[in-house]
Amino acid sequence: MSDENRRRITLVEVLVVACTLFLLAALLLPTTQPAVGAARRQACLNNLRQLAIAHAINATSRSAAFGGYLVPQVVFDDARGHDDAASPSSSELLVAWPTKLLPALDSQTLHEQIVGGDQSLDLDAPPRIDVFFCPSDPLVAPAAAALSYVVNSGMPDLAAASATQPSDLAANGVCHDQRPGRFGPQVGMRHIRDGQSYTILLSENIHRDPAGSTKQPGNTWLRPALGAANPEQWYGMVWVVDPQNPRSPRADLMERFNRDTRAGDEREQPYAASGTRFARPSSNHPGVFNVAFCGGNVKEISEDIDYAVYQQLMTPDGRKAAPADAPGQPFEKSLPNDQRFMNPPITDADF
Repeated sequence: MSDENRRRITLVEVLVVACTLFLLAALLLPTTQPAVGAARRQACLNNLRQLAIAHAINATSRSAAFGGYLVPQVVFDDARGHDDAASPSSSELLVAWPTKLLPALDSQTLHEQIVGGDQSLDLDAPPRIDVFFCPSDPLVAPAAAALSYVVNSGMPDLAAASATQPSDLAANGVCHDQRPGRFGPQVGMRHIRDGQSYTILLSENIHRDPAGSTKQPGNTWLRPALGAANPEQWYGMVWVVDPQNPRSPRADLMERFNRDTRAGDEREQPYAASGTRFARPSSNHPGVFNVAFCGGNVKEISEDIDYAVYQQLMTPDGRKAAPADAPGQPFEKSLPNDQRFMNPPITDADF
């Protein structure tokens, strides 16, 4: 056989091997993608479980409450002020709920940097913490202080609040607005009358303007940007009552789970411009979103969950749930029977 023939055979062999490898890759790819997706969903559930346990530690400690989605935090100019609440070097910093969990998440040193006024820490660019981030979510920037998760903040907050009319009611949700002048209630384990394992504490929401984006350049897991609009949409999730569509609220009140039905130029607008329309669970997990409950249990929930079941899962004391501006008119007494959501009681089979 000539050298030329040998070269031709070698070329044919190379092409055959390449085609074989290509076909094998094409056959294997559909089988590996579901495995990757399942691993990411499980990692997300593990994150939520850790966050729920950290919340429970806070709720059973001296504070005896889950805390708010925004909370004032006393900070000091240096570590010497830590034992002196009246220290002239102290001030208040508005922080988001993840900041209060740091000691229970093995991040005590970072927490001490924040409350100690450590000048080496840029409060507007805190480090990324993996437990705050779902691996299925896209990152705007690898180092961005991303936050994938939101807390149950009840019904949409009142625009104006007072000591006699707080921004929301304890019966409506778990983590309320603790900013000065908002008077959001503190909710502890004792307030979870409908069962800790049946009251949502945390979920995920991809329909927020991500940290590091031009639409929301300042919000991070540590704190909102100065003057940030609509912080409840960024740090919380809500439920609504639509008397005309009790089982499927209008999209302008609340988008369906995992969906974004905006069209055209509307899609160019920040999510924060839509009020609490997108302040609900959504994920990149096909067909489901993940949640953690006040009891520390976690679960995948179908994006097609019955809305009345979602309302029950969001309310720690559903029979007392009411509009914040009409606390004496609970929905279970004021709404027509076909619009009430607490009867029949939910079971595991409902979600």
